[in-house]
Amino acid sequence: MSRTAPEAVDAVVLRWVAFGETSQIVHLATAERGRVAALAKGSLRPGSACQGGLSTGVRGAAVLRKRRGDLDLLTSFRLEHVHDGLAQDLDRWHAALYVLELLRAWMHPDLPAPELYAAGTTALALLDRAPADQLAGWVVWFEARALAASGHRPVIDACAACGTHDGSALWFHPGAGGLVHGACRPPGEARRLAPGDHDVLARLYTARLGDLAREPLGDRAVAAARGMHDLFVPWVLERRPRLLASVPRPGVTVR
Repeated sequence: MSRTAPEAVDAVVLRWVAFGETSQIVHLATAERGRVAALAKGSLRPGSACQGGLSTGVRGAAVLRKRRGDLDLLTSFRLEHVHDGLAQDLDRWHAALYVLELLRAWMHPDLPAPELYAAGTTALALLDRAPADQLAGWVVWFEARALAASGHRPVIDACAACGTHDGSALWFHPGAGGLVHGACRPPGEARRLAPGDHDVLARLYTARLGDLAREPLGDRAVAAARGMHDLFVPWVLERRPRLLASVPRPGVTVR
């Protein structure tokens, strides 16, 4: 394909900033090309090829043209999933923004990320329509899938330090990369697993989407996973996600 030939991709708008009075610079998540920054000329004009401007979190068919420099040219964007429910509820919106923040962090320009993109688009669709009491569960589900897709899946099948699982008490230690025995635990912040927490992690990281949809994680299970991910995600990113404090949590509703 010619360098200047247009390329059609499925894309999610991660964020955008105004450029002049009628244009936008948009950051897109894609399966084929990872994160893409593009100039959408005239996108804010009524009747434009970008349908009057692009909003954060929408998904659609993007047509991109490579240019010299850091910005592609976004020649058109056909909306396919607006996710109206996200903007009508603060919990859903915060959860969606957190998903987009992690996609931005773990996607890289011109590096295909099909599994990460699939996790993100699935999470946005679920957060758009799932019952309110399941939102926190779908956030930890996305984190688990995103961690695995980006090469950061924690060790949960055995001690990350010695490789055995002898039935003794386990701790979740982000610096060790997952679960460790007390005797193997290195210095640093860690969370001791309560009875049943290991089963929660195993189900969260291995269960099929349909199984979790039919039998969602309960509040106790979500709280356990949330506590471990609150340690692990910042360790992987080497910073605390800006929106981590705002994500839905079991038994907590933002109004």
